[in-house]
Amino acid sequence: MKILAIDPGTKRIGLAASDALHLTTRLLPVLQVSGLGRSVQEIASLIAEEEFRKVVVGLPLNMDGSEGKAALGARDLVKRLKKELQNKKISCEVEVWDERLTSFEAEQRARQQGVAKAKAKAFLDSLAAEVLLEDYLASHPEK
Repeated sequence: MKILAIDPGTKRIGLAASDALHLTTRLLPVLQVSGLGRSVQEIASLIAEEEFRKVVVGLPLNMDGSEGKAALGARDLVKRLKKELQNKKISCEVEVWDERLTSFEAEQRARQQGVAKAKAKAFLDSLAAEVLLEDYLASHPEK
């Protein structure tokens, strides 16, 4: 079962995917946010096209575990995505996953790879989604 990971943001949405056996992950192009409704439609189309059966959306919790404005935005994205998938009759499970420190780890990886700062922002969003996906897969070895 292929899994799509989403690192939600207000300007860009980072995306990463697993293969069906969960042996590899890959970065996908970043979505530029031009309204949540349009972004949800684009994600739903990608899910149908790539035949993802699970979506893991990063939940940006505060360090104390509480939810702030960004977490509410992620939950809204999840709610709208579930509705869009249902309306399009696309069978795909959607869940949230704690994404604390994924951006920090993505920045560390980008530095190690020598990614230029000018190129880094969009790259970091998808890299954060890949870190999220790797963390999720490591926590769910049976899936």
